[in-house]
Amino acid sequence: MSPVAWGEAEIRGPVHLFRERLVLARFRRLVARGPVLDAGCGSGSLALTLARAGYQVRAIDAAEAFVARLRQQAEVGGLSARLEVRAGSVTALPWPAASCAGVVCAEVLEHLGPEVGGDVAAVGEFWRILAPGGACVVSVPLGPGLWDESDTWAGHVKRYRRDQLTELFSGAGFRVDGTASWGFPLGRLYHRWVFLPWVRRTAGQAVAVREARWYTRAGRHPLVSGGLALGLRLDALFSRWPWGRGMVLWAHRP
Repeated sequence: MSPVAWGEAEIRGPVHLFRERLVLARFRRLVARGPVLDAGCGSGSLALTLARAGYQVRAIDAAEAFVARLRQQAEVGGLSARLEVRAGSVTALPWPAASCAGVVCAEVLEHLGPEVGGDVAAVGEFWRILAPGGACVVSVPLGPGLWDESDTWAGHVKRYRRDQLTELFSGAGFRVDGTASWGFPLGRLYHRWVFLPWVRRTAGQAVAVREARWYTRAGRHPLVSGGLALGLRLDALFSRWPWGRGMVLWAHRP
């Protein structure tokens, strides 16, 4: 199974919505104000939410298509003054040192191969751009043993162990304040019985064909997606255990 082309489309649905809410809630508790960076913003749902909440947002993504789409959405939504979008790599950020109060990086580090410096280069850039006391919140896939064809399809290069991600950040100089897993047991059931069959069914299809399928449209309907995302919150009862499919880490620069 070949990876999808980065920038052709971003997978939305209940897991995306649940994970984004999880990351955003943690980030807003840690960073109340100041310029913030969405590192690897994709099509921009998180960056737009932060801008609507009053943050001064910088956003960067390697896909020109995502960058163009987000700029257009910011303009239509009247958010251009609070949302600066650039094309580029999270491993070579185009902003000065110590210029951000917070960095959020959702489902990006697992895509970074050695040809761009890998996750070590990205985390080093997060450290550089954060002012002392600034906070960073990231989410990544958890558990190398959970690797399956959906990881290949998504263009992942790794899944993380909890200690591996913690050491990545502490090695760059961060003080890691906490981690939490998500995706057990409901997230695992959703992946096995809904998302993975969808990947297998749509792999190789053109984007327009995939997006037109009734089951794709049904899974992204606001009521369906929102309801399932709400149900996935039950997995928070197991967040201290490394049984989920994903992990959130929060840390700060001393």
